[in-house]
Amino acid sequence: MILLLCLPLVVVPNLKYQKSFIFNPRDFAYFIVSLTSGSLFFKEVANSLKHFGNSNAIICYAVKANPNIAILKILSKLGCGAEVVSIGELLRTLKAGIPNNKIVFSGVGKTYEELEYAIKKNILQINFESFEELELILKISKKLKKKVNLGLRINPNVNAKTHSKITTGTKNDKFGLDIKTAEKIYKNYNNNPSVKTMGLSMHIGSQITNITPFVKAFSKIKKLIKKMKKNKIIINNLDLGGGIGIRYNKERTISIASYAKKVLSISKQLKCNIILEPGRILVAESGILVSKILYIKKNTKNNFAIIDAGMNDLMRPALYNSEHSIETIIQKRKGSKKNYTVVGPICETTDTFIKKHSINKLKMNDLIFFKNVGAYGASMSSTYNSRPIIPEIMVYKKHFGIVRNKENVIKQIAKEKIPNWILKIKN
Repeated sequence: MILLLCLPLVVVPNLKYQKSFIFNPRDFAYFIVSLTSGSLFFKEVANSLKHFGNSNAIICYAVKANPNIAILKILSKLGCGAEVVSIGELLRTLKAGIPNNKIVFSGVGKTYEELEYAIKKNILQINFESFEELELILKISKKLKKKVNLGLRINPNVNAKTHSKITTGTKNDKFGLDIKTAEKIYKNYNNNPSVKTMGLSMHIGSQITNITPFVKAFSKIKKLIKKMKKNKIIINNLDLGGGIGIRYNKERTISIASYAKKVLSISKQLKCNIILEPGRILVAESGILVSKILYIKKNTKNNFAIIDAGMNDLMRPALYNSEHSIETIIQKRKGSKKNYTVVGPICETTDTFIKKHSINKLKMNDLIFFKNVGAYGASMSSTYNSRPIIPEIMVYKKHFGIVRNKENVIKQIAKEKIPNWILKIKN
């Protein structure tokens, strides 16, 4: 198995690549990222931002989608900032060369150490999500004698109409503060001596394929900001989050230009700096997962294609019941297509990628690839069943490079220790 990161190149590497498939069929899959789609998308976004008129807008890539430093480096060269949710992601972005004044720190559970480090680095904005977090930030800020740029994350109570596990903007979700609480905080803390600026943040979910939830959320935000201005409270930064979905199979998608126009129609009166946090849409279509057919097995109801990639390599199907398009890396055989249930080697029934999928007839050792895994493919992988993390390979025209090595199982085991007291236990 491999993750092929094909950043701005072709959405899925053309099969002519196979002739130079530098990678021999092997026992473990790999990711490939192709280098073109990402940058092309960025250019589309950049062009779309012209719709914002005089507004200043910045794209802060949601690092959680794929935190590989090579990808972050490319995005930094394209002028992107970053949205991070841990000190690990923050360190990655800084190492990749993303300027600290283009970094937003989000998330409901930031630790004291994370907040202290972010404040020391003078990042663009820290989005806080609770009253206690705000108090802690101000305590650290006072201790360091540094003013801090804050963003209050609003929970607008809008259903994003996406999968329940990635909905983040309803009153039942753990994210953000309700609008009434937000109003109180703005009134009481906006002029705090430790606060440099007080912005506003929102994010209602991921893989959203309908513009309507965005419009509803933006409308509520607009009303709040106008109310704040009447109370002489100025909102400098408006962080609108991310969440725009991609087409995995037959989903509708939102055009970036249309999205920008909708945002403009709601925010043109607000005179705020606009922050956007796209993640999935920047990198998802750039990645494929290549895997080998281990066995073909038939029972009374299914033709199973058992592959060497498992749910630990690509979690989305098991976690979200999602389906990724699958294609074969073989010449068409006589007999045309056949229905296969594609499964992995993990000891879980949920380790199933797709059921009764029509595909070219398969044999042992054939290679197949899953499309659109550049987001939440490698980033959500694990070592479940003591399987090694698979490699990531980046491709651009005639260039390629390994951007994450295949994990060594022996070294993985070596990280673990047996305490002396266990060794002393008598059999």
